[in-house]
Amino acid sequence: MPVCEKCGGTGFEIVVRDEREFAKPCACRVRGADAGDLLGRLRIPPRYRACTLANFESGSSRELRAAWEKAATFASGFPHSGVSAGLGLLFTGANGIGKTHLGVAVLRELAEAKGVRGQFWDFHELMREIRASYNPDVRMTESDVLDPIIETDILVLDDLGAWKMTDWMNDTLFHILNQRYVHQRPSIITTNFEDRDASEIRRLDAAGGDPLDREYLVERIGNRLRSRLMEMCVLVKMKGTDHRVHRQHFNQSGALR
Repeated sequence: MPVCEKCGGTGFEIVVRDEREFAKPCACRVRGADAGDLLGRLRIPPRYRACTLANFESGSSRELRAAWEKAATFASGFPHSGVSAGLGLLFTGANGIGKTHLGVAVLRELAEAKGVRGQFWDFHELMREIRASYNPDVRMTESDVLDPIIETDILVLDDLGAWKMTDWMNDTLFHILNQRYVHQRPSIITTNFEDRDASEIRRLDAAGGDPLDREYLVERIGNRLRSRLMEMCVLVKMKGTDHRVHRQHFNQSGALR
């Protein structure tokens, strides 16, 4: 087998960040591993394991193309340094336009090309897992759940705000994201709720309210957590057609026919 030019066969590559040298796993280690094992370690569900940057469909939507470009730029420039160190991505937009696809695609790209460690978590599942750790019959503590999530290189948190936040949920999630923020570990977050700050919402209410009667992200997660997300992530607003509606045509002519 030829020796890797990047690491000389050691399995580790030296990178420079803020004029300091760090060792990170070389991409050759990932390429030599089984792809299924890698996606399993990333906790990517089977439904999303085919998602890559290469097969994201933006169609004629300029907004979706711009979102893809930001995702691709984030992945190609990782690890980021200086004022961008630890900066993540916050994808917002309606159902079925590819937010989860892009989040998974970035995670997979970084793991396969750069040997980055990462985890995918659905917001529902994460809250249930943490709550289950309080059950005395479960041989697992809260720190057993939280520590790997806080310490992984990249966290993808999918469908934030799908549940109305309780005080406990808000405090727990703030702890996770704040610890990642202060240690400059990027997080990639998706949500179906549009972002507006509280002052914009008050102006809407004074003018008669949102004609579409929408609920906004800050109303789901609170101002403290929303403020932290604005500090730690680049906001990527996505607009497009729900691809799940188009998929129904193929479903009808597929398995049930």
